Amino acid sequence: MAAIIIVPTSHIAKESIRAVEEVIGRVVPDCVAVELDINRFMAMEGSEASAWQALKRLGPWTFLMFIVLKKLQSWLGRKAGIMPGSDMLMAVRAAEQQGIHVEFIDRDITITLGRLKGIAWKEKVRLLLFVLKGLTLDSMLTKTGRGKNVMIDIKKVPPKEIIEEVIATLKTEFPGIYSALVAERDAYMARRLAVLATRFGKTVAVVGAAHATGLERILNEAGCKNQNP
Repeated sequence: MAAIIIVPTSHIAKESIRAVEEVIGRVVPDCVAVELDINRFMAMEGSEASAWQALKRLGPWTFLMFIVLKKLQSWLGRKAGIMPGSDMLMAVRAAEQQGIHVEFIDRDITITLGRLKGIAWKEKVRLLLFVLKGLTLDSMLTKTGRGKNVMIDIKKVPPKEIIEEVIATLKTEFPGIYSALVAERDAYMARRLAVLATRFGKTVAVVGAAHATGLERILNEAGCKNQNP
């Protein structure tokens, strides 16, 4: 029976790179699926569109949110000593080194950005303020759905229960952004993984920790077999 092994990562944690390399080397899957689309992969390889093109496509408020979050991720990456997205690039490289098939399973980034463009500007501004308010030198302070303040070490993958509580906060406080960035992409990637399960015996799926629980739930409901890494 086909198996899907989900590896949850943080895009700016060195331990994620080690975990990705270790799991792929140990499992030796038939396919490695990564939370990227081909456009994002090419951008990470250095073929990005100009800022002016992005501004024209996204509009001012979505462009502002996109730029601030991108700069924030780069800043956090420097604090953690790692380039954002290195976990995904490691997955691609590790697969290619072993001759393993690679699939980019995320929704086209232009569709996701288009969905963000349609969200009210007030929700975008509230999200930026929410994120920036919690920054410290080496951590992020965030409020969970239960009203608790939780400190997240940016150099590590947060525990599953913390991720789930933060996602619950995003769903409640920023429903439009949650839908565009999390829920819709979970559904899209789960469909892609279900198709891959019909083609390959073992698939390792490398995804951000925020997507792991949603993917596991949707795949279980669809009758796909999930295994721990």
